[in-house]
Amino acid sequence: MSKVKQLPLWGKIVYGAGSGGFSIIDRVLITWLFYYYITSPLEGVEALIPPFAFGLIMFFGRVIDAVADPIIARWSDNYSGRFGRRMPFMLFSGIAYAAVFILLFYPPVAEISALNSVYVAALLGLYFILFTAYVCPYLALLPELARTNRDRVDLATYKAIFSLLGVGVALIGAGILIGLIGFHGMVWAMAIVGLILLYLPLLIKERRYAEAEPATLGLVEAVATTFKNRAFVIYLIGNVTFWLGFNIITLNIPLYVTVLLKGTENDTSIYFGLAFVVALLFFPVVNLLSKKLGLKAMMMFALVAFFVLLPAYFFLGQPLFGLSPEIIAYILMGLTGLPLAVIFIVPDAIVAAVSDLEAKLSGQRREAMYFGAQGIVLKIAMGLSTVITGALLQYFGSTITAPLGIQLTGPVSAAFILIGVIVFSRYPEKEVTAYQLEKAGIAD
Repeated sequence: MSKVKQLPLWGKIVYGAGSGGFSIIDRVLITWLFYYYITSPLEGVEALIPPFAFGLIMFFGRVIDAVADPIIARWSDNYSGRFGRRMPFMLFSGIAYAAVFILLFYPPVAEISALNSVYVAALLGLYFILFTAYVCPYLALLPELARTNRDRVDLATYKAIFSLLGVGVALIGAGILIGLIGFHGMVWAMAIVGLILLYLPLLIKERRYAEAEPATLGLVEAVATTFKNRAFVIYLIGNVTFWLGFNIITLNIPLYVTVLLKGTENDTSIYFGLAFVVALLFFPVVNLLSKKLGLKAMMMFALVAFFVLLPAYFFLGQPLFGLSPEIIAYILMGLTGLPLAVIFIVPDAIVAAVSDLEAKLSGQRREAMYFGAQGIVLKIAMGLSTVITGALLQYFGSTITAPLGIQLTGPVSAAFILIGVIVFSRYPEKEVTAYQLEKAGIAD
């Protein structure tokens, strides 16, 4: 029998709160930093960095992030300290992470300049390293704090609730705060709220609730062994292609509203808040169906639903079927919320499940490396999504008179997600479940 205690309800809540912290900060950065630099809100300034150049800078930052993932993951997996394997990393990265986020919105020159490009590139590299230093150990705690599929779905649901609330605060609240206290006021407010949430998980005493021995594999061997896990690789391709496509959509949220729908920055709160309210309401359904139908069925539903819905973003701003552009946007945002709820819960539970198979490969518990290995590919894909977005906007248009670049983001995103649908359909859920049942039988 395990000597560690079962995580109580308060522990599940404060663990979930951490995801709210980095979701707020990261979603504000992903949604508004691009907008801030290519259509600068500074008085009398049209832009600070050209769109395609910014896309390349973001890609550079993601590459730095991807390199940091396995290094930090291996460091956390192999670390041995009296506060555990994960909490020390979260403790020392949080404040610096929030501080760099704030600095990114203070460019050194109030005009298009190479200095701005160098400044943003350097700070984005540091930002993503600090992001990984917190998030990778944080995610690795999930399979350690919850040791059955049912418990993992529950803990992933709490994490998803706070994550979705964080994204909602970022996408809905940011537009409102910009109107009330300006761009920089919004950035400071989001950083402070995010920082408070980042430190709530540290109330959990890791060694009391998580059973894990430090791993011993070297960096190269740890990464190579992780990618030998077939179930993980199949899941990874499905999840990464989704986020590549969906991040293109997220980057263009302000432009959908201000260009295609001819609204204001504040209107982003109305249109896109609807998707997150629907997703939040759908969380209990996802929790129940994931336990009843399995994780694969729910993930397939999400991927197929996004593949069907995203091409319709091409028609935002146009009246269809006798309905106004605003009504069309409301319907589309509401429907998007259904698969979005799945994506906030199921992937974390799948990674926790496939990481159990590591016992067959190396005989060690290396949860952080699984999230780190995912980060290597995921963050390069996220950077690539920014390059694709910048190219679409620069070469096909991003204005009210020439909006084709913005319109194409929906169909292009759907094309990437189709790849995920095809590959993830081969996910071996029976193999993963059989091993978990075998392990549970031995434990009993």
